[in-house]
Amino acid sequence: MQVCSGSREEALVLLAAFLPKAGTSYTRNRNFDLGAGQHKHVSQLSAYIKRRIITEEDVLKKVLSAHSLNEAGKFIDEIFWRTYFKGWLESRPHIWMQYCADVHHLTHELQTQSGLRDRWAAACLGETGIDCFDAWAKELAETGYLHNHARMWFASIWVYTLQLPWQLGADFFLRHLLDGDAASNTLSWRWVVGLHSVGKTYLARAENIQRFTNGRFAPKGLAQVAPPLNDTASTMAPKIIDPPNPYLEGRKTGLLLHSDDLNIAHLTQYSDCIASAAYRPVDAGTMLVSSPKLLEFNNAALDAATKHWKPNLLNCCDVTTPEGILSWALENKLEQIITPYAAVGNTSQMLEKCKRLLSNHGVQLTQVMREYDIISWPYATKGFFKFREKIPKILTSLSII
Repeated sequence: MQVCSGSREEALVLLAAFLPKAGTSYTRNRNFDLGAGQHKHVSQLSAYIKRRIITEEDVLKKVLSAHSLNEAGKFIDEIFWRTYFKGWLESRPHIWMQYCADVHHLTHELQTQSGLRDRWAAACLGETGIDCFDAWAKELAETGYLHNHARMWFASIWVYTLQLPWQLGADFFLRHLLDGDAASNTLSWRWVVGLHSVGKTYLARAENIQRFTNGRFAPKGLAQVAPPLNDTASTMAPKIIDPPNPYLEGRKTGLLLHSDDLNIAHLTQYSDCIASAAYRPVDAGTMLVSSPKLLEFNNAALDAATKHWKPNLLNCCDVTTPEGILSWALENKLEQIITPYAAVGNTSQMLEKCKRLLSNHGVQLTQVMREYDIISWPYATKGFFKFREKIPKILTSLSII
């Protein structure tokens, strides 16, 4: 995946190049993984959509201006898979919290169990002896991208052939994928091991890999069975999504930019902001750290966004922690901070901590939800195929069709 500036302009160039292929060509060729630098049948827009440098609505409007809903159905499904996962996890934050706790526990086990650590390290470095898996591990580390089909194969081999915990595989992806987010990544791995669609697993098969890599790989020794895993998190009831705090008129307001949503067009109506800040977290420096490629892209995208939205970002400065956000708020005598809504994940956890700190000083944190999410997420209650039935209704509600 060739990425440079992380800018909206770059995303629009990618979208324009892919647009002619978003219809029947995508349906016919989307499952073929042709290797690093050869992913010409897919859009490679996911790193931009993840940060909403270019939004789902932007892409849907362009695609449906060039193709019918039927012709572009498979590509539109892929856009809505991300939407579905985010909406589904939003009402089940305990799934994310359990995953985070599992990774923390397993990180300790990596330090204390040499056998597990050696198998994990071989998988991460692409030194397992399984040619396709090793190639994908290296491609991911070098480029920050993997074809979606390869992600499924990789996850299945990680769990069922290499006998490694799925949580460590999901963590490996999240620390390297430029498009990785909490919902799509966590729930996709849970889907592979039979925790999302309960009891239904995904088994990587050598003949399938050989076919859809055009014969580049013909792996031997892959697991022949994929028994479903069990956990207790999936049995907990979903919660009602709490509405954000309302915007308060006439308050001294600051605007906080973060990398979960770098397109603040829906916030420009709040023209009374007197200060702004960009949240730029510093990696914690633990054993499991984000890849340099991911950190580089995150910073480039944040730089591009602050440049693009400069007229709306008065006196913009960087902040790196919730405590830093509090200091910025107090220094500017803010009474309210507005920020794009962050779905369940690391940024959401940071904002929750920030909200508690700020409220102790009489400052309200207001997350502004997008209409796209408000309309789409309530339908993400069961499986994707039930959700997919609502796609025409969602598109109509958004005036896209």
